[in-house]
Amino acid sequence: MANQDLKYCATDKEIYDLLMSARQKVNEAALHEMARVRGIFYSPRESRESLASQISLLTHDYAALEDVLGQSENRNRAERVTSVTLTGKITNEEIKEAVAAFQGQTVADQKVLSHQEGTDKYVMQVQYSEIDFAKTRLLQRRQREADIRFEIEDDKTTVRLPANPKARAIVEEIRATLIAKKNKDVPRELIEITDLSSTARTEFFTKLITSLEGYSLFNVSNVKVQSGFHPPEPEDALGDESTGEAPHAADEETAEAEEAMLAVVDDVALHGQSLLASPEYQNLRTKGFYITAITWVSAQTESPYNRVEFDAGFEEPKEGREFRYNVRGLYRRNVKGDLTKTLRPLTDGHKQAIFPILEQTARKVLVDLRESKKDDGQDQNVVKDKEK
Repeated sequence: MANQDLKYCATDKEIYDLLMSARQKVNEAALHEMARVRGIFYSPRESRESLASQISLLTHDYAALEDVLGQSENRNRAERVTSVTLTGKITNEEIKEAVAAFQGQTVADQKVLSHQEGTDKYVMQVQYSEIDFAKTRLLQRRQREADIRFEIEDDKTTVRLPANPKARAIVEEIRATLIAKKNKDVPRELIEITDLSSTARTEFFTKLITSLEGYSLFNVSNVKVQSGFHPPEPEDALGDESTGEAPHAADEETAEAEEAMLAVVDDVALHGQSLLASPEYQNLRTKGFYITAITWVSAQTESPYNRVEFDAGFEEPKEGREFRYNVRGLYRRNVKGDLTKTLRPLTDGHKQAIFPILEQTARKVLVDLRESKKDDGQDQNVVKDKEK
């Protein structure tokens, strides 16, 4: 799908910026190898900046430039996904027609492929180019692919898509086409926690990671928390009511400094093992912080008893919107029953089998939390009525 009009030449400064921007992937060893391929040998004492500067002055044809661009890409980075539920009866044929209509409106640097999988699934792949002006010029334009899947049931259709603005806009266009063809609204349901309290938002994640069907929680390795900080009530500074003693001056100063620090902290990321039980996380929780993203490992409860690493979170953490998730990989068991030390990638087919479990669990947890919220409200009303 390459557009011939988008080809360009690269200056030595642009090549230098490219080499320097990919520090982890294009390290000193990679730079020495680039030179050796050309029959040039630099001193092992050369600095990375010096190597990048000298290599950027060499002649780079299209193939050489493509090789450098390829090395700078993060090929192991898997994009998170999200899902939208379209409620109501939608047929496979209606989705096929809506996708065909979108395909007829594609622009020059965009290509749409689509196919049917069985009787209840339809897949569209949108290939497009994306520009990120925050990157150095040679990295600004990247070829991307959005794999959007429609899973059709009797009373709803689940749309699974990459968690990025382009894919969301495409799904909204498909939905608008369906509305026009059906001449009625096609409601959508999103996984959002905008209406939940700080405590309930944390509970959403803790229930999600412990309720996955066919999996048991093994470890939590990464947690992001958002500030839900509220200043202490005035009576908190009156001292210990049980003893009647005023707090020690040093303790009071330490507490005030801690509260002042937390008051300006917006979010915190924790990395380690068994984080939900760690004193650091528990301290943040008591200060009003709530979970916005989490990475965890769960063990399969049935053969082959592998361990799978997941992550889930909200792109807009304060608002509790744009839920996104991924299956990062798994630790497989070998013939002896031992787990691999490194995380192995999953096939797309395996991911597509696990994603519905994550989605269904998240939706069920939300329903339960909202029902609990209603029950709490009813109980409070009953108490008030009795008091009257």
